[in-house]
Amino acid sequence: MSIENAKILIIDDDVDVLLAAKFILKKHFKKIIALDSPSNLDQILISEKIDIALLDMNYSAGATSGKEGFEVLKRIKEKSPSTRVIMMTAYGDIDLAIKAIKEGAFDFMVKPWDNAKFVSTILSAYKKGFTEKDPTIIHSPTDGENNKHDHGFTEVTRIFMFLDIKSSTTIAEKLGHIKYFELLNDFFSDIADDITRNKGQIYQYVGDEVVISWNLEVGVHNNHCINCFFDISQTIEQLSDNYLTRYGLVPEFKAGLHGGKVSKGTIGTLKKEIIYTGDVLNTTSRIEGMCNQYNVNLLFSEDIMNLLNVNEFKTSKIGEIVLRGKNSNITLFTIFDSVNSLQKST
Repeated sequence: MSIENAKILIIDDDVDVLLAAKFILKKHFKKIIALDSPSNLDQILISEKIDIALLDMNYSAGATSGKEGFEVLKRIKEKSPSTRVIMMTAYGDIDLAIKAIKEGAFDFMVKPWDNAKFVSTILSAYKKGFTEKDPTIIHSPTDGENNKHDHGFTEVTRIFMFLDIKSSTTIAEKLGHIKYFELLNDFFSDIADDITRNKGQIYQYVGDEVVISWNLEVGVHNNHCINCFFDISQTIEQLSDNYLTRYGLVPEFKAGLHGGKVSKGTIGTLKKEIIYTGDVLNTTSRIEGMCNQYNVNLLFSEDIMNLLNVNEFKTSKIGEIVLRGKNSNITLFTIFDSVNSLQKST
């Protein structure tokens, strides 16, 4: 088992939580620092480059407001902006955790945690830190002095997957908003390893949807962008009993895949963020939305089809998407067997 060269900080007033976290994480990460209060936080941030910080929401006896957790989050974001913060919370504090994400936290996890998900969430947060090291930047011939005021926008070639949980509104009404949010968190946590293993990068979460991205060469190498979907499908199937026990259902999902040139740059003042813009993202979203129309779980464009080694798949041309203002439409493909379920050929 490889150990990531990362420094993890845990702050929790429960000594048992600290001991359990250190025991689990020391097998996966180079250095674990545990504090039972945030009193020495500033000194730690000065002396150590912390990659991931795990924060409890409350540190004083009887405290439930989460105010202390927000204050610690703010201190970390001010003194160590590159540190990714994960909030740790009890079930009753999920609304606070959601608010913390809006305030700059990367993610949250519910205590008591599942050990595998605990490690997976932290590993995902750590590897997300590498997404800015993007080798796909393609500079146009006019790059240079003439473009020095373009706010850092460049042209890159990317593959995008929009992956969306089916019937999310119905599920949310059935479970209630807190339980539904727990389902989303479990789902996104469970599929994190599949995304990482297939060299994908999580670009953003949008409600019940996750947008995954690859640099072009990486995405088509070993069919990573397609295999990612298969691996996610297999993972959720393997965890179906867990979902049935906890939520009374197994989440189903659909996805659209497309790629091409997009603009990449940094926006924001108080909070900076890397964004991609262009027709490719809009088209990918529309492709994903057409899965219901064709009653399939995965649709991808002919552009993707032509880049992949499709011999190991059963593929079929299934339709077209009409693009406004374009001279030609995009042909869509899917992967299916005789009963319309996704599979690789054998």
